[in-house]
Amino acid sequence: MTPNQNKLLMSKLRQPVHISYISKYILKESEEETLRILNLLIDENQIEESPISEGYYVVKVPKI
Repeated sequence: MTPNQNKLLMSKLRQPVHISYISKYILKESEEETLRILNLLIDENQIEESPISEGYYVVKVPKI
């Protein structure tokens, strides 16, 4: 993932976004590759899967 893609993705994930939208319009990768990228970002503690709905991802908000 390029730094430009990362910046765009983080700006879009302020609200929960479905993986198919992320794949098709933001990263322009296959869903399998998008899922791999999202799992890496989850492991780095940058994003999380939305607790409200499965398949939606959002930037992880630090707890106070």
